[in-house]
Amino acid sequence: MFKRLAALVFLGIVAAGCATESRAYRERDGVRYGVTHGVFRGRWWSYYERGASYLAGQFYEEARSDFETALQGYTRDTWRARTYGLHFVEYFPNRELGVLHYHAGELDQAEQYLRRSLASVDTERAHYYLDLVTRARIQSGAVSDATAPAVQVDTPLGVLVAAREVPVEIRARDDVGVNCVWVDGKVLYQRGSPEELAFSEELLLPEGPQTIRFEALDLADKKVSQEVEVTVDLTGPTVGIFSPTDALVIDAASIEVQGAAVDRYGVASVTINGQTVAESGGPTRLEFQGEAALSTGENTVVIAARDLAGNETRTALRIYRGQPQSPAARLWRLERTRPDALRVAHGGAGALQVVLSATTDETPGISLKSPDPDRPYRHNRTLRVAGDVVTETKVASLTINGEPFTDLTGAPHESFNRRIPIDAPEDETGATTVPLSIVARDETGATVSRDFQVEVRPVMLKSRESRMPVAVLAFAGNGVEPALAELLRVSTEGELVNGDRFRVVDRTRLQDVLTEQQLSAALGDPNQAIQLGKLTPAHVFLVADVFPRDQQGIEVKARVISTETSDVVATLDTFIDNRDDRAKVTAGCAAIVSQLAALFPRLSGELLAVRGQDAGAEVLVNWTPEDGVRPGAYMLVVREEEPWVDEDTGEVLAPGEYVEVGRAKVQSVQSSGARARTVEQTQEGRQLEKGMPAITM
Repeated sequence: MFKRLAALVFLGIVAAGCATESRAYRERDGVRYGVTHGVFRGRWWSYYERGASYLAGQFYEEARSDFETALQGYTRDTWRARTYGLHFVEYFPNRELGVLHYHAGELDQAEQYLRRSLASVDTERAHYYLDLVTRARIQSGAVSDATAPAVQVDTPLGVLVAAREVPVEIRARDDVGVNCVWVDGKVLYQRGSPEELAFSEELLLPEGPQTIRFEALDLADKKVSQEVEVTVDLTGPTVGIFSPTDALVIDAASIEVQGAAVDRYGVASVTINGQTVAESGGPTRLEFQGEAALSTGENTVVIAARDLAGNETRTALRIYRGQPQSPAARLWRLERTRPDALRVAHGGAGALQVVLSATTDETPGISLKSPDPDRPYRHNRTLRVAGDVVTETKVASLTINGEPFTDLTGAPHESFNRRIPIDAPEDETGATTVPLSIVARDETGATVSRDFQVEVRPVMLKSRESRMPVAVLAFAGNGVEPALAELLRVSTEGELVNGDRFRVVDRTRLQDVLTEQQLSAALGDPNQAIQLGKLTPAHVFLVADVFPRDQQGIEVKARVISTETSDVVATLDTFIDNRDDRAKVTAGCAAIVSQLAALFPRLSGELLAVRGQDAGAEVLVNWTPEDGVRPGAYMLVVREEEPWVDEDTGEVLAPGEYVEVGRAKVQSVQSSGARARTVEQTQEGRQLEKGMPAITM
């Protein structure tokens, strides 16, 4: 009897509970709203969850009641609200009340709750609805938009720059809020519509003067634009030497050098052997003279001119101090001016005497410092063309591939320096051929020229070991299903693997250096992963926060963290408007990988100079700031083996492979090149040499 009575009581309680819960449901178009996942516990987080469900169904009064009840238990919006134990939930009652009041037309209350939410945590959703509130007030006349927005633009490097990648700083202001900013038609990402905001952007520009258009739109749809003139100068000054001539023999303790430097955008300074002999505010022509001390025997006098953009052109004179008629001096000058004649001297003493008595004045012609026509050029972005032209009288004109050098000094000895973007199509090996035609005429019409093909053959090293190692750690976010977060992480890893730029440090490799407890902690809390960086073989960690946006959208913000310094190198982001569309998810992950590749470009180059050997040696590589290489990046120095050739037919059976010689870390990047220090020499006994190919990891 007692058991039967207890069962009836229990059924009554259940029935009453079901009736109570059923009265909480609301239904629209066959969908139930006012529901929670699991048991409704009557706690603040339960009311928040049920209120969010009501709001999604547009049952505003029910939602208002639940949100206000939730706020009595916990007042602050947060991504991680602790409910009980180690259980955390997403919790935004203030923000959702603001959304509710907006839809109800109660704009003052909407703004109050949205700003209260933003004071706790910055979210895109709160900004979005706060903008809608302002727009509604403007449309109703409650807010007057007095003026159009204002835009101010600064280039930290000035309006004259020596790189194609130009940083700009943009500041926009408006009395009701800046809604959108464009640079040459590209929308800049911003959060909300504040009255004042600033951007830092990097633009890739061609050489020459150009106009960049900046536009801003306010919440009243008033638009303003501003144009900024920027000149990209990739050409160094032309240096003309009037005296002395190259390969001069003189019996004096010093020599006076006279010349001029010309640059269309202005010459800043000229130095002789490191000593400044002329400087100014930037005239297009700067004449100079100065003395250079001489020691007995051969001397090198280096003249360097720098323009206002920072480009530098260097030339060198070889001067011999000694008796002009001495056999040593005459032989030295002959070697400098007519090396081909030395071969005649092998005919005997008589032939040598004839050769030594011949004239050894500077021979008209064009000599190159870069590129060397006899060996491949390794850079994969710009071709540096530099050298000297000597004519009988003053140089009247000079062209490179038909493009005139208008900056001439009028000297018979001119030194030139220009960088040409490599835009020619590449073959499957990455190689291409760039034709070069250099023509100079003097004032009498006499012509000297050089025509040749430059074999541009960048290092195409695709081995797994040559790729930059990346460890992809946690992709997670409150309110995001674990399956979706895992899909994003795996898809990002897949896009990294599919390309030829990076290699992924897989979970097995990470487990080799991290205990299970450490790895779990790193994946659960990305901040802890930073401290474990030096234990892994990765150069950077990729850690992402995933946020729900709208009904189906998600936003991914990925932090690139250096495993050596624990610094956040950069933040990458993408937006996916439909999380259920697998193609869009893949495209979003590909966008993250593309941004990472742009951050760490795959560059080919060569060593310009080497100081020392083994670990700790210093090398200078022909990469400049415009190439995008950054301090801390790792690079490989390689050598090219001989191709496989059929001994009978001479047919090339297989091209020569690149073999790693050593690894180095970039220390600094300047206009003259990137300085790096070797950290490992992988091929024992192999010396680092000028001209060796190099590639970034």
